[in-house]
Amino acid sequence: MYRTVPRSEIFDALEHLRALHRQSRPSNERERHAAERRELLTKNLLSNLHRTQDHPTLRMLLEIADALSLTIEGAHRLFGYDLAEIREYDRQLNGRRTRIVESYTFERDRLSDVPLDLAPPESFASDGTLRDLVRTWQRDVPARSLRGTTWRRPGVFYVHVGTEDSLGSSLPPGSIALVEPIEEDEMRQPHPRSIYLLQFRNGYRCSGCMVIRSKLYLLTPERTYAGPQEFAYPGSVRIAGRIRMFATRLPLPEYSTISLAQYQGSGELVLPWEHQTRDRLLATKYRRFQRSHDEEQSIRQFLETELKSRFSERTLRRYRSPGRSEPHVDVLLTLSLMHSVRYTDALQSGGYTIRDTGRFSLDSLLTTKNYADLLVPRQIASTPMPREVWETRRQEFAEWPSLLAVRFPQLRIWDDRVIRLAQEKAIEGLSPAIKPGTWMLLEPLSSVPDTRVDARKRGWSQPIYVLRRGVEIICGRLVREGNRFVLLANPNDVGSKIVLDADDLRDVSRVSGVAVPV
Repeated sequence: MYRTVPRSEIFDALEHLRALHRQSRPSNERERHAAERRELLTKNLLSNLHRTQDHPTLRMLLEIADALSLTIEGAHRLFGYDLAEIREYDRQLNGRRTRIVESYTFERDRLSDVPLDLAPPESFASDGTLRDLVRTWQRDVPARSLRGTTWRRPGVFYVHVGTEDSLGSSLPPGSIALVEPIEEDEMRQPHPRSIYLLQFRNGYRCSGCMVIRSKLYLLTPERTYAGPQEFAYPGSVRIAGRIRMFATRLPLPEYSTISLAQYQGSGELVLPWEHQTRDRLLATKYRRFQRSHDEEQSIRQFLETELKSRFSERTLRRYRSPGRSEPHVDVLLTLSLMHSVRYTDALQSGGYTIRDTGRFSLDSLLTTKNYADLLVPRQIASTPMPREVWETRRQEFAEWPSLLAVRFPQLRIWDDRVIRLAQEKAIEGLSPAIKPGTWMLLEPLSSVPDTRVDARKRGWSQPIYVLRRGVEIICGRLVREGNRFVLLANPNDVGSKIVLDADDLRDVSRVSGVAVPV
């Protein structure tokens, strides 16, 4: 996440950026003022660079981003920070807890494949492969091009279901879910068949619920859950949004989960982006996700090592209280990761608006010699066609999932290993059920499955297998009967049993990931 950058390297980069911008001739008063400000800022920075600390103040970094047309990621990279690694650090340090996670793509030039030409509507009425359903791709599309309602749904956000605090959750632990905002009418009367993200003072939970006479009642599929089932509403719980889809790797590890009720916490029922100040955001997150003293110390020491920095507990407390001082970047990154705060929220709650449109990555600027080259119109992602097919498919997941491009930038190369199911699949033990519109990632069998080990597992931890025969796609559990295997596509339908010889296993794949509309 951080490397120490020699002062000479920063000096050379700033000199290049200043020289590049000097090629631009201001055409109005606003541009002349911006050029004067840029010259003054760069001059002062170059003069004092040798006296500055390794870690800049946040104010300095943001001023550089504004003055030199750098994206927020580019300004951080200038000083050695790699914001792309924040998600992995967050997963390592906070993955046990259900929390709202970062979905903004800081690397605005990150390339990915997106659909261009889709199959006709009737093709989506039956199961099919990615190759069948997406006929042509737009290749190497930068993240900055995926904007507007064609690709994004305003207000949606993502949540990671904790691997420890999710006993009784309606979603599998470790999964990533997309959440969309809901209207006040639905908050007052949530739909019993929907799954919602519920905010409590001590954490979050994904669950069905209903509201009766100022009480919110959980609707949980988990039989082993024996925690509280009813809560004062809206006093002690808030419906933060409705789950539209979730995605997870398979088979899941068999996590040892506990009830959210076992955690201490006293955070306000306020969503991160609703906080007016950064200190309120950090203080609320600190209280909601309380850690033991030993755990706090361990995480702080780990981040001090990773960021090559040292800071006291007093320093961390200071920014959870009202004050005018601005943190250094290493401190803000530490506070964000320690308190499960999205870095975008940490920036914006301090009054900074992320304005990456029209700005450039550090690499783009450093490899450009002529300012005029920056003015070439940028690639804009085309709307996939037929438009009505795209709109129908996009609405299944609310938007084109931004985290999908991070995980699978070259999605087109997975064409025959990704399938879409057109019908609901009644596979034993799965909750929620696999709905129409589910996408599955397949992997070939490297050996004969050990069905005895599989049978001891439950739910999403028990492997799912897919048999493909021509255009037919059948998925279910795999069991052994004598010298043969049986694929149980529907445990309630004896006629759905498919008997397989050992040689037939070459047509069988294991499901290694799913994305399921809810």
